[in-house]
Amino acid sequence: MKTIFSIYSEKEVEDILKKISILFENKKSDKEIIDKNRAEFIEELLSIAKARKRASESKSKYLDLLYFNEEDLRFSTPKDIAGYRAKRLKCSKIVDLCSGIGSQSIAFSRTCKKVLAIELDERKVKYAEMNDKSKKIKFLCSDVLSHEAIQAVKDFSPDIIFCDPERMEEEKERSIDSITPNIKKIIETYSKIAPNLCIEVPPQIALEKLNGIGGFEAEYLSYNNKLNRLDLYFGNLKKSGISVADVSGARIEKSQAAAENASFPSKYIYEVSTAITKAGLENEFAILINAEILSTEKNKLILTSNEASKTQESKAFSKVYRVLGFSDNFKELIRILKNNRVGKVILKKSISPQDYWQERKKYEKSLFGKKEACLFSIKPNNKDIEIIADES
Repeated sequence: MKTIFSIYSEKEVEDILKKISILFENKKSDKEIIDKNRAEFIEELLSIAKARKRASESKSKYLDLLYFNEEDLRFSTPKDIAGYRAKRLKCSKIVDLCSGIGSQSIAFSRTCKKVLAIELDERKVKYAEMNDKSKKIKFLCSDVLSHEAIQAVKDFSPDIIFCDPERMEEEKERSIDSITPNIKKIIETYSKIAPNLCIEVPPQIALEKLNGIGGFEAEYLSYNNKLNRLDLYFGNLKKSGISVADVSGARIEKSQAAAENASFPSKYIYEVSTAITKAGLENEFAILINAEILSTEKNKLILTSNEASKTQESKAFSKVYRVLGFSDNFKELIRILKNNRVGKVILKKSISPQDYWQERKKYEKSLFGKKEACLFSIKPNNKDIEIIADES
């Protein structure tokens, strides 16, 4: 299969990408850029330039790589998440199945002595080779369930095997059957070679759908206060049944704890990562940061406390806000906003996108302050209460 590196040197590729970037700065359209550059693979080179620009502008999408297109950017593992995994899976020799353009393999190369990366797509393998500056990774272009790949892994004799299989971009309901290659076959085949496996699955999949694949720890990974990944750890990698982790290293495990409930907000409220609610660790987190559960409406967890928690876990898994006031009366809410010199109101309550700005203008049209506040909604005793708060 031909790739851009079949006909261009790395310097030639970078020269073309530089020209495209200049055209971006001059506000040229995709069609104008393509018309001005009759180079072979111009559409792919344009996609690489656009992906680089987007990655550089987004912390959550940042990749510590040179070569990736827009589709690669959409599905690749961001640097922070790859780095977290590499630390947890640190060992002497590791295999990365379905390794793509190498974002996770390269992170492994920083914590492991040897890495074997296996990927079926020839283009991705070539990009991964060009992205790898450590030269500690051995790349193999092959189906991970082929005899060639299985034998290569046996010969490599790894301590740990990691797999990030492909899944459908969107599904009405996540299913193990839509994951490629088949997870059951991966586990059945590779657990005989190395029982210490880590497999990434869609974070929204229900854990009961994973029954029958063996005992594992389900670790929900939170990133930027949102659920981002779900990794299954097998063998000696398993630390608990269910856990939530953050790239900072903060971690919470399932227990039998039961937190107190609150009917009204105290001095502070916490907007909690969706990873906590998906893992079902609401009580554990509330107790850990010495807070009470205020609301769990529509899987959105809000906690409250009289003192702002400053623990590593509260910083990793929540945003803390100072309560300015609360009421079920619109005029009273406007009075609170005016008294606190608020001019901009961010709605944190559940509302359809098409109604968001109309609802927001309803609050802001009579405000003239310069401060920003957030508006949360809770429903104690089936009564709608709005909370006005600012970031602490």
